[in-house]
Amino acid sequence: MRTGQQARSGRAVRFAAAPRRRGRGRGRGRGRLSRTVTPVLLLPVLVAGLLSGCAPGPDHEAARCGWMRKTADGASPGQSGHTVILVDVSSSVRGSTPASGGVDQAAGVKASIPDWLRGVGTVSVATFGGAAHDVRWTAADWAAKPAPGGNEVTRRRHAGSVPDCVARAVARAQSTVPVRGGSDVLGAVREASTVLAGSKGTRRLVVLTDGLSTTGCADLRDAGFDGGPETDAIVQRCSADKEVTPRTLASVQTVFVGLGQTADKEPQASPAQEAWLDGLWRRLCAAAHPKPAESADCKVSEVAAPRTLSGKAAPRRPGDPAVEFPERTWKQAGARALFDPDSAVLRTAALPQLARIAVQVRDLAGVRVRVLGYVDPRGGSGNNRTLSQARADAVKNELERLGVRGVTAVGKGVPDGCPGTADVLGTEQELQCERRVDIAVVR
Repeated sequence: MRTGQQARSGRAVRFAAAPRRRGRGRGRGRGRLSRTVTPVLLLPVLVAGLLSGCAPGPDHEAARCGWMRKTADGASPGQSGHTVILVDVSSSVRGSTPASGGVDQAAGVKASIPDWLRGVGTVSVATFGGAAHDVRWTAADWAAKPAPGGNEVTRRRHAGSVPDCVARAVARAQSTVPVRGGSDVLGAVREASTVLAGSKGTRRLVVLTDGLSTTGCADLRDAGFDGGPETDAIVQRCSADKEVTPRTLASVQTVFVGLGQTADKEPQASPAQEAWLDGLWRRLCAAAHPKPAESADCKVSEVAAPRTLSGKAAPRRPGDPAVEFPERTWKQAGARALFDPDSAVLRTAALPQLARIAVQVRDLAGVRVRVLGYVDPRGGSGNNRTLSQARADAVKNELERLGVRGVTAVGKGVPDGCPGTADVLGTEQELQCERRVDIAVVR
């Protein structure tokens, strides 16, 4: 029995042969009929051929890639190695408005796909959004190489189609509208790890994401993007919360692609902030491997995808919680230096420090200032939020009095962690760090 593609090839041969038969019959008095009728008969065929060549439709793709939906060697999926590609479809990557130039991940990674499929027999593609259970498999357990035996020409054709078929699967994935806004990168990684856990041979995970997680222990909405102590605190928190365990990515070769690359209309990271994101996800990946030596399996790709995607034909996408890249953050302005205990009234001695900050901020054009207030955990939960908000408001009011515009204040209560104090937990140094006020300047 012929495959769908072989059947298509047979029809093409018959249509191509018909004009030649008519040409040979001109000596028998059929030349006039051939010259008048043949162009009319051929026109629909030629137009259809041109259109199918310019824009292959679903039927064309099904014929070319449909064989991949069957396991190559008849074994259960993953027995000969497995690559999983996760596609971040959050608005910060794809664009939140029709005019956004979304990151075209499929175009950026197409050349890398053969490397990612080397040594594996199965490939899967999934999308993810703001929660771990938002993972959707758009290509589940596809064969990454043709089955042995059979027609050699067909096998070669199938093998040559694999990179393009996987790139098409990624393209379909990146056009998916997520269930909810945001991005849960670690949740998606955990979901993928359960799929890879049953695979034998090479196990590989590719994560196409800007790395701007807004969920769980790696929530970066208030991140400073500016130092190792902050990275340390996030990794420690994720390990303590069991969102990362030493077995999550055991023996899994992992590569992150596109860190810090956001859609045109979204906040843009500086090179230094992209480097900070690279370091954070390498560290989180290393913490998910059982042996220090396996941290070599954690890589960050330098592939830069074009920002060419448009959302004109797509349904409205849910908005993401805002992740902004501060130009500068004055961290750990100690509450003891700014306020008396249990007070939200600025001390007189604190005013010169805030005046110095105000002078520097006023010289920056087109910026916004965000004040984040924190308290240590010794007060009641209700008082924590109230006091931290009151202190943030007090700093905001003083900065505005000093001529700073565009200031917002948020009381965060007790912080999730205190950068750089893992070795002195419970000491006065940590308490002082926890009851701090951060002042961040954001473009």
